Amino acid sequence: MGGCRILSSMRVLRLGTSNDAAGSLPEDQRGWKIAERRLAEATGDPVETILKGAWPNAAFASRLESWMDEYKPDLVVLQINNFWYGYESIPLWFERRLGRPGVSVNRIGLKLRNSPRFADSRWAQLVSRSLLRVLPSTTHFTIPEVATCMEGAMRKILAREGIILLVRGNDDWASMPMASRRFNRRNHARNAAMSSAMRSMCERLRVPYVQRPTLQAGELQTVNGAGWHYDAQGERQGGEFDAEAMTAAWLAVRA
Repeated sequence: MGGCRILSSMRVLRLGTSNDAAGSLPEDQRGWKIAERRLAEATGDPVETILKGAWPNAAFASRLESWMDEYKPDLVVLQINNFWYGYESIPLWFERRLGRPGVSVNRIGLKLRNSPRFADSRWAQLVSRSLLRVLPSTTHFTIPEVATCMEGAMRKILAREGIILLVRGNDDWASMPMASRRFNRRNHARNAAMSSAMRSMCERLRVPYVQRPTLQAGELQTVNGAGWHYDAQGERQGGEFDAEAMTAAWLAVRA
């Protein structure tokens, strides 16, 4: 991956998840901000984090290259997002079956899902997950599609001299609140398959891969009232985990 240039300020390009911005949690309590502070303390350098949302389609690799050109990061954190391959969308199913009339339905569904009122509402999430038991749904991408896109993105990053790459595996919940047992079984199986694919890929490309252990039922108080995004405690735990992994990746190259 090459040596890292010595700068007075470290720049991190974080390709994260909706936990980085969705809902009403203050910025200083977000995991990425906590990781930023911890990394600065560990390295002695100021750290600036650039947040970007990844979408694993054909345009992602070129968009990633433009971000690297613009921001010139020292470290790229690529997080695998369960939403890509695990979130079961009813509006998306209608879009794929109905064509153009279904596009508007799906766009409205995505906009609603990402709004703070919906993201933090337990009742909204309960209705959404209850509908999944009776209506057809589909995921945005398959696991092979995500894996193929991530490999292309990783190769783009590795081709840049001096940029450190860290791949952060998807979080896995043993039991998602308010979800059916069937959904939890499907979700856990998808997460396991995605993790296996990414671990194998990272080993082959010699890229550090880190992943938190599966969150058990007793740890689910670390999600907000809607049972979807992490609350302050969950963000702190995730941020500290990320900070440790980022520091290790940084020091491994500079040693």
